Amino acid sequence: MKKTLLTLFVVIIAASVYAQDQPKKLSEGVVLTVGLMQKLSSKVNHTGDIIDMQVTEPYIIGDRVILNKGLKVSGHLTECTKAKGMGKPGTINISVDYLTLEDGRIIKLTSDLKQEGKNRTGSAIAEAVVLTPFFLLKKGKEVTYDIGQTFKVYVAKDYDI
Repeated sequence: MKKTLLTLFVVIIAASVYAQDQPKKLSEGVVLTVGLMQKLSSKVNHTGDIIDMQVTEPYIIGDRVILNKGLKVSGHLTECTKAKGMGKPGTINISVDYLTLEDGRIIKLTSDLKQEGKNRTGSAIAEAVVLTPFFLLKKGKEVTYDIGQTFKVYVAKDYDI
């Protein structure tokens, strides 16, 4: 009886050690949620600005945490234009580039996030024709993203973590 219990105990311990020694896998296409750590505005920011984000939810498979909440994510603005006259809206396009693990390794991410303000061209022209040409100076809406706003991004290729 003691031999059976001892054998069972050894098997359980060995299985536990084996499971812990298995590398954590992060597969291409895995969806992660990231949040902005700064406010963005088409009125203030510029194309090329670096954007700081962080992972807002841990990535878990089974009972194993693969990626922790709070990991730093970097990206940049691929396009940022202010709202213009004749009702043309502002735009912000964000490219999410990579995630940095606790040990400094880089995980490539992919996602192009685009947002455009409200287009007011039609109303500006109609008001200018009916009322006065000064309505052609009417600006479109600016685009803003608040701190903490979240986005879905994707792992670009397979990684062993």
